[in-house]
Amino acid sequence: MGSRNRYGSTQAVSCENGQLALVSGHFDMDSLQQTVAQYRREGRVSASRGNQCPIVAQSGAWLSMSLTELDGWKAGALHLDGGTIIIGHAQGTSVTMLPVNIRAGGGTLMFDRGTAHGSSLLVDLKRMCDSHATLQLVFEGHERQFAAYDPMTDITLVGLAPGSDTIEGWVALRLDGNPWHIVCPTTLEGAPQPQLRREWRANGQPHVTMHLPG
Repeated sequence: MGSRNRYGSTQAVSCENGQLALVSGHFDMDSLQQTVAQYRREGRVSASRGNQCPIVAQSGAWLSMSLTELDGWKAGALHLDGGTIIIGHAQGTSVTMLPVNIRAGGGTLMFDRGTAHGSSLLVDLKRMCDSHATLQLVFEGHERQFAAYDPMTDITLVGLAPGSDTIEGWVALRLDGNPWHIVCPTTLEGAPQPQLRREWRANGQPHVTMHLPG
């Protein structure tokens, strides 16, 4: 199915095996809900599943939403397969959990500048069938961002130190294993012990970009 949205881009979507694939174009929450509703009317998405319709952002597709919209959508996991997902900050006190599954095409996750005051987002990143999928993480308005590896749990946290509940900014991400191969302990002021930690800097750019290696 193809249509033109208010951004002037042509949207293309497909629906197979109960999942909605965003093939190309810019989608926001309104257009996404309209598309899902249309497929439900056509019987191609089961109404009994509520909002639990897997959304796959493929190469050429952009999906943007605010944290408030994401919290209200409650659609379960989002899937990246070459596309781009952009999430905007929102005021409030809520903490939203978002599973994101990375498929063979990889993709880009972007987070706007936001502030440390307001709602927070915790993203659980999972690689799917292809462990070599590449992912780009973009943090707008940040001068630096860090990842810390916890060997006790074998997980890596971005924007959140192990054992801490203070997020660097408004979004933190969790990944299995040690994808950046962080092995050098870093001593931080006020920390009880050194951390396995790596930092990325903006280097004059308006954002910090982290490339998750394949």
